[in-house]
Amino acid sequence: MARRRRLAFSGLGEVMPEVKRLLAGHALVGRWTLGQICNHLATAVRLSMDGFPVKAPWLVRRTAGVVLRRVMLGRGWIPERVPVPARTLDPKPGLDAGHEADALCLEIERFQSFAGPFDEHPLVGRMTADQWERFHCIHAAHHLSFALPLPFP
Repeated sequence: MARRRRLAFSGLGEVMPEVKRLLAGHALVGRWTLGQICNHLATAVRLSMDGFPVKAPWLVRRTAGVVLRRVMLGRGWIPERVPVPARTLDPKPGLDAGHEADALCLEIERFQSFAGPFDEHPLVGRMTADQWERFHCIHAAHHLSFALPLPFP
């Protein structure tokens, strides 16, 4: 069985070229389709600007969340299978990858011109615009690492 790949983005501008490469052909080693991955990423980017409807308790965000934020942003790593609010961030099956990639592109463009303020992350608390971009890059790399590009014929 194939394993996920190592992937890193230094800025959000690097995400869509990788998504387009995957749209040309890919294999999956995770539980979500490329459409579901793009939908999940677009939702996370959108909610960082528009607000998350559900958050961990304040005490969690100010204690364990702070530690997790430092580790995540410092190491560029998100643990696998972090539970997310299903109604908000868990994508539905059967999503069209091309359509969801277009939606992700629009949210990234909106993020790049967004003047703020950004909402508080539902688990790790308040972040600056630069920290939010770093988070979204790490988050995108995490999920897209489960999609392996196929070689061109």
